[in-house]
Amino acid sequence: MNDTQMKTSVMDVDERIRYAEKLIKESDNIVVIAGIGVMMECGALNYDRDTEAYRIEEEYHHCPEEIMAAAFYNTRIEQFYDFYKKEILSTQLTPTETFPALERLQKSGKLKAVLTYTIYGLGHDYEIENIYELDGNIHDNHCNKCMKKFPMEYLRDSKGMPVCDDCGGTIRPGIRLHGERMRNDILTDAVNAVSKADVLLVLGTNLFDNMVQFAVNHYSKDKLILVTKHEHFTDKAADLVIHEHVCDVLPKIVP
Repeated sequence: MNDTQMKTSVMDVDERIRYAEKLIKESDNIVVIAGIGVMMECGALNYDRDTEAYRIEEEYHHCPEEIMAAAFYNTRIEQFYDFYKKEILSTQLTPTETFPALERLQKSGKLKAVLTYTIYGLGHDYEIENIYELDGNIHDNHCNKCMKKFPMEYLRDSKGMPVCDDCGGTIRPGIRLHGERMRNDILTDAVNAVSKADVLLVLGTNLFDNMVQFAVNHYSKDKLILVTKHEHFTDKAADLVIHEHVCDVLPKIVP
């Protein structure tokens, strides 16, 4: 247990929030890792949860991981889009106070990068720069044939399988499907950002997640702040843990 962990281990929630605010104020190089919990607070579903996975399998006769795989897209594209349009693109999201807080952190000059593996275009409508979307996002779509770009709404509102209105080619969603490699340039930039951070702020996930583990392994300081609603056995690896909703905590700790 390092000095920061020893200091925070005896604090109550309010004291932890005040201490996190202090660390944020004193830092000039903050990197955020935003997990699925951030988007769940906006209304997104977590298809890794048993209840959702069972519902998807019953309705679509395949599990979410199978449907969202490259092999499924390439061989059963109509079934893929039936799921993708109904379950992903039609999700009604309501931004929480997390996003204005991140925007303020950006404008302060302290926030250097945001890493996320959510696909909903975190911060799409806010002035948040240097977002490394490790799994892509739903907004950057293109025709497989002529490479014309299409917004999310074009895919969502199309009748049946969306096709290019110029050449008739199939449209490739802008997300990384299961079985596809992550873009090396994005991964490299993300790792470099984490390695330079004074404060690493992990939001809405746990430290057991593979991508979070990978990023955290490149962080060498002792100011890893974890904000997440649910406790996890890996929490002890963080220097400061706050078990509350991200949207309730972040506005309080960002100046």
